[in-house]
Amino acid sequence: MKNIELKIINKEKLNDDEIIKLLDYIVSNVRKIVNDETFTNKCDLTQGLIGRYLNTLNIKNNPCITNKSISDNIIGHSFIIADFSEYGNKKYIIDPSYIQFLYSNDKDNDIYINDLRVKSKSPFYYAHKINKDITNEFLKNGYMELNEENAFLYGNSFYKTKTGIPSSYEIPLISGKVYMNSFIKGNEILRKYDYKEIETSIKTK
Repeated sequence: MKNIELKIINKEKLNDDEIIKLLDYIVSNVRKIVNDETFTNKCDLTQGLIGRYLNTLNIKNNPCITNKSISDNIIGHSFIIADFSEYGNKKYIIDPSYIQFLYSNDKDNDIYINDLRVKSKSPFYYAHKINKDITNEFLKNGYMELNEENAFLYGNSFYKTKTGIPSSYEIPLISGKVYMNSFIKGNEILRKYDYKEIETSIKTK
């Protein structure tokens, strides 16, 4: 990891294998620090841990919250975009805490009061219906490339949880390109809790 971090500090190009190694390092550390396989209500903590690590290495990133970057009246959730374009690579959605929606999948149901939807199924439910293979891989890795297909799945999995709508209204799906443009504008404040941070193997200025 030290060699990869040095390349980042020196603004050198990173190949796909190096990016994946870095992302795996980030996610594995987050999982150890959080120490909760369900990640229930740990999205702000997770976003903060990842964001501060990326900031230490001066990697451009966009902390997002679903209620601003996707739509209002949906399930609120924090996630982060890591931008490796400066190193000749891609952008990624990093969100190990998305797995919490797997555990709530059978607990949330569509409920209507006076013909208005007041509760929905979990984002995992909708993500799995859109593309179960991408969803399962995302849950396993804790990250995925920010491209149109993945942004379509990720964004719409939350958008489909929208409440305050008539029971007869079919929630439309939004294009991945729209979500991509929204995600890269994220600028949320990173929350800090009493947890250890993800460590770098080198000293930075």
